[in-house]
Amino acid sequence: MEFLHESIALGVDLLILGLCVKEYVSYKKNVNCLKAAPQLAIDSDLKKYVGAQKDKKIPYAVVRGTVTPIGVPMRSVMSPSVTGVLQIIKLSEHRVTRGFAGFWTEQRKLIHVSSNEMPFELRNNESGVEIIDALSAAVLDLDVVYDNYEPSSLSFFDHVFGFFSGVRQKGLQTTEEVLRDGSFITAIGELELDGKTLRLQPSPVGPLFLTTATKSTLIKKFEEAKSSMLVKIFVCGTISAILIGYIVRKLYNKKKQERDERKIKETLEKERRERRARTRPLNLTTEQLCVVCTTNPKEVIILPCGHVCICEDCSEKIRVTCPVCRGKIATKAAAFIA
Repeated sequence: MEFLHESIALGVDLLILGLCVKEYVSYKKNVNCLKAAPQLAIDSDLKKYVGAQKDKKIPYAVVRGTVTPIGVPMRSVMSPSVTGVLQIIKLSEHRVTRGFAGFWTEQRKLIHVSSNEMPFELRNNESGVEIIDALSAAVLDLDVVYDNYEPSSLSFFDHVFGFFSGVRQKGLQTTEEVLRDGSFITAIGELELDGKTLRLQPSPVGPLFLTTATKSTLIKKFEEAKSSMLVKIFVCGTISAILIGYIVRKLYNKKKQERDERKIKETLEKERRERRARTRPLNLTTEQLCVVCTTNPKEVIILPCGHVCICEDCSEKIRVTCPVCRGKIATKAAAFIA
């Protein structure tokens, strides 16, 4: 319990440090994958190039093209004039909650998410690459085509209930995001030739990206995120080192104090024994000697049996039963023998 607060602080800091290291490794991996990924043009020669690769696959590749639906495009639910190939509708609750300190803070809670997708491809003139499992993309750039906030109409009872429960609703927000057909985007993933169809899908090498940014822009963003995370790692690592040093120093001081106290106690015990040895009679009969060490005189009475049979030194070691009658020791006291 002595190091409880320091241990909690160190544990929290190490947890944050571990998460930062994990994010840093992820960013570094993404940067390395993006730098190694070839950027290929969507043209008539792409199928021949992919078909010449091992298993007719390129583990991680970059292509850019125009979003083109395979079939009739979806229409936006909230904005029917907008058409696209991916649709995500979110319903969020805005509310204020009371924290431990008693202060009210605003929060946003996602209540419901619905998504729809249809087959589509990235085209460049007459050539195209079909995109598979687009909703699983790590980066998915969509356009917000609808955003509506409706404040809640609370009654007096709602206000009273919210005050005691610590949660009060402010309103509901509905948003709709769509990947429009005709958008020009960058797709990064595993490129595969399946029969006569080129498909880009999630890769075991790196995450799937569907973004309006270019390859160089993505690399720059991840490099900046990696540098920022490195600073956080340095700060958390420094705090951890300081806490560990503080705990080690505190533990060292505690052990040193215990060692010094033990030395002082041993010195005092030695002096006490020497002083007692000088004051006690020199010629003692066998009946007057401690039954345990047979060196020092009998100085302690054991209760409740009443036997005066041990010296003060041996009384510190014998705590359970009397060495004479084996009776249970309740207490001990100094005995003065005339």
